[in-house]
Amino acid sequence: MKSIVIERAGGAEVLQIKEMPDLAPRYGEMIVDVAYAGVGLVDILIRKGEFTELFPFPVIPGLEVSGYVRSIGEGVQGFRIGQPVASMKLLELGGYATQARVTPQLTVPLDELGGDVKMPEAAASIVNLTTAYMAVKHVNRMKEGDTVLVHAAAGGLGSFLGQIAKRFGAGTVLGTVGSSDKIRLAASLGYDELLLRTDFVDVTKQIVGMQGVDAVFDPVGGETRAHSLELLKPLGQMIALGNASGGELMHATNDIWLGNMNIAGFNLGAYAVYNPDSVGQAAREALQLLASGDVRSEVYGIYPMEYASDAHRLLESRQTSGKLVLQMG
Repeated sequence: MKSIVIERAGGAEVLQIKEMPDLAPRYGEMIVDVAYAGVGLVDILIRKGEFTELFPFPVIPGLEVSGYVRSIGEGVQGFRIGQPVASMKLLELGGYATQARVTPQLTVPLDELGGDVKMPEAAASIVNLTTAYMAVKHVNRMKEGDTVLVHAAAGGLGSFLGQIAKRFGAGTVLGTVGSSDKIRLAASLGYDELLLRTDFVDVTKQIVGMQGVDAVFDPVGGETRAHSLELLKPLGQMIALGNASGGELMHATNDIWLGNMNIAGFNLGAYAVYNPDSVGQAAREALQLLASGDVRSEVYGIYPMEYASDAHRLLESRQTSGKLVLQMG
């Protein structure tokens, strides 16, 4: 098989294609012939050496794949050879390869969703869509008519958060973006309005008034997260979903107490270690929304695996919307 291997921290040029032995399934596992692999911010951070304690070099990045079941290990039921699937690799990584080792609990049969989900969409969607679905339904427990603010609204995760929030009954859904050219995407991604992140506090207050918002979904972190707390209603909730800014600000617990704030965090990979069955079930439910057309996937670009470095550079430019995928097979 072919894999994209990172042997040292560095720029996009450190992504190197290597021939490796074919994989064989162990007990309770399957091997998938990978058709497409999702490209995400986490892959870039891994490449830069941000998570070497979790993912020491050499490493094959990639959190999510779509493809066809190649072989099935003992103890696995409910799948067949050649079946089209999407799977979450999460903390195991290994998606940037023509073969991937997957666990059944985190693998969704695409032919059982009751609709048509194309392979690129499946790879682009399974991690971010499941994260959005669980963050809205299980973490925030959104109520009918809630007012919601989503940061990085046109990104891989944000492009689903607005749609899922609307699906679960949100009344007003606002989002922030980093550049004005992304504002045109608002309606297609479920947003009532998209705002520039540079002045989102004042503009949000103008739209919703002094009552504030019921929930903020934030994968950005840093100053953005700190300023967002100003916008929460009493008993409103901040859901931390990432830290793309690289900044981390502590907030005084007395301020949280006196301000009647709820601050929650959700990391799909870490939660899947604790409860893979729950994550797998959520993935099926989330992808069924995609199959039925209730949610749409924004695939910004598809790159052959030989051009993985170009995909990384494009994502780092912050000029993309939705998701980039690599064509592996």
